[in-house]
Amino acid sequence: MVDLYLKGGALMHPILLASVVALATAIERGWFFWQIRGEAQGAFEALSERLRSQDREGAMRMAEKIVGPVGLVLKEGLKHRDEGAEVVQEAMAIRGEALLQTIRRGIPLLALIASISTMLGLLGTVVGLVEAFQRVAEMEARVSPALLASGIWAALITTVGGLFVAIPTFIVHHYFQRKVSHLAFQIEHYGSELLLLMKREARRAPAAEWAMGESQCSD
Repeated sequence: MVDLYLKGGALMHPILLASVVALATAIERGWFFWQIRGEAQGAFEALSERLRSQDREGAMRMAEKIVGPVGLVLKEGLKHRDEGAEVVQEAMAIRGEALLQTIRRGIPLLALIASISTMLGLLGTVVGLVEAFQRVAEMEARVSPALLASGIWAALITTVGGLFVAIPTFIVHHYFQRKVSHLAFQIEHYGSELLLLMKREARRAPAAEWAMGESQCSD
């Protein structure tokens, strides 16, 4: 492997560096997503029950049990509950967008590495082929096919190296993109559910007060 690496030429060094950066980024993002894994459905149902019973502290505790960005967005909405639905929606949108920026960190770098590794591999091959044919042209004697083939296969090593880095990096990038899309959906879904629940409870409260007043008047 070391011999092939050395025969690949100078462009194998940035390809190797790209592979190290891609591996470090994949490990860091993988650990990040592992820490925020979890299902929000059960805790959100419990949160909804607390809101219906006017238990604000209980609802906040349920939001804290939801691991990851969904719980943080719901907590942001609950903090602004008394300021109206429009403020709640804006607060959750701002918080959600900030969290998604954190979640996406490093993922565009993986896409860049996958593209650059491929381009570096092709560039190394082209440069190697130019050098190989230049050496052939400088030789006065008849050139054997074996000599030409040896120069070509050595030039192709950088393409193999670039693809060896680019393909798994692209797969990891696609996986993380799916994770981001899923989290973005969850943030929007549960945020909308919370907002709808708050609007219903806000309409129900005046109706309950009116019914209580009517009952007292009839007495």
